[in-house]
Amino acid sequence: MAHAPTKRRTARARKPSLLTLNITSMLDMFTILIIFLLKSYSAEGILLTIPTDLHLPTSTTQSAPEPGLVVEVSRNTLMVDGKMLDVNLEEIKTSENLLIDTLYQHLMVKTRQYQEISGLNPNAGFTGRLVLEGDREIPFRLLKKILYTCGQAGFINQSLAVFQKE
Repeated sequence: MAHAPTKRRTARARKPSLLTLNITSMLDMFTILIIFLLKSYSAEGILLTIPTDLHLPTSTTQSAPEPGLVVEVSRNTLMVDGKMLDVNLEEIKTSENLLIDTLYQHLMVKTRQYQEISGLNPNAGFTGRLVLEGDREIPFRLLKKILYTCGQAGFINQSLAVFQKE
């Protein structure tokens, strides 16, 4: 005499033996997460490395500086693209001459290099862009001389690096 199947056995018999996982919704979720992360971490503008002894001024500007030659002016040093120039900033501050000869000579070398590159590759034209990282304590007279010298060397698209005030 055969026994009638129990409820448990009939329930097991109805379940499919192979379980499948529907990953379509998971792929949609990962796609949305990837797009969100890419948009969150996308870099815009340029990455500036600020020395520890340089204190940039703050500003409410919303525009980011465009890439260009970086000139750093701290209280005691003047650097162009990370190379320290042999100048005495105290003498420059007191001088009546607007042109800083050492800076001008160095910038003219850079201008010629950029122009040679743009001659070889028309897509990389010389734009004369310059980013000035100036300490907030330097006198305006010195800043004016540096900007004038950069302009005389062909770097007429000048940007000042600042901390953005929130």
